[in-house]
Formats: sequence, structure tokens, C-alpha cells
Amino acid sequence: MEGMPKRRIITIGATLLALSFLVFTIWIIHEANIGRDNILFQTVRATPNGDKIGHVLLAGFLTLVANFLFRHRYWQLARLRLPIGSLVVFAIAVLEESSQYFLPTRSLDIFDALANLAGILLFSIPAILWPRKARSATD
Repeated sequence: MEGMPKRRIITIGATLLALSFLVFTIWIIHEANIGRDNILFQTVRATPNGDKIGHVLLAGFLTLVANFLFRHRYWQLARLRLPIGSLVVFAIAVLEESSQYFLPTRSLDIFDALANLAGILLFSIPAILWPRKARSATD
């Protein structure tokens, strides 16, 4: 790593951090799906609106991670730039939330889905306003 440029080292570190958060998110979903209780879930239950805040933050940070990993690429739809990472997180969030209908340990909740959407929209703003040359999906 000695001869590696500082920017490359930062990018590798940020990528590892992003992937770690992705693994954390998968672990949280798995824990909830199997009905396991842990200190994180206990804290969420003890916090007023903790579940909805958790959904906003988890979906939001996952959106930031995804947009970083996709290097802020976007699809252009008319005059609207749609970050690919945000679209991927949205699709996964819809699938994951819908799957809860079939799991006895979970409950399908439209307000959880709306909290996910709020987090995705809010945390998509940096990708939409990214000052560097963001590349479209066709670049």
C-alpha cells in the first residue's frame, strides 16, 4: 500500500466500510426474520417511534452506501436524475417488506414501507446533487 495513491486508499477504505454496513443490514433483517431479540431491537422498542426512525436511518444509510458503490451513476428520465443505488435499495426494500407477509415472526406494515421510502428519498439527495461529474448508466 506504500506506493498506492492516498485517494485510492481512501476509496478502498470507504468501500470496505460500505460493504460492512451492507453486511450489518443483512444481519439485522435476518435477526428480525427469525424472531431473535437483541440489544439493538430492545433499544428501538424503548425509543418513541424507534421502529420508524430505524427504518428511515437503515434505508437511508443503505441508500448512501449503494449510491457510493454505484459511483453515483444515475438513469436520466426526462429532466429527472434517478440514482441507480437508490433504485436498487427501493426495489430491495419493497421485496423485503412484502416478504414479511409470509413470515410469522414479522408483520407487514405500510408505515414501515413509508419510513423506508422517506429514508431512501432523503438520503438520495446527496447523490442527486453530487458536485462531481456523475455518470449516467449509459456512460
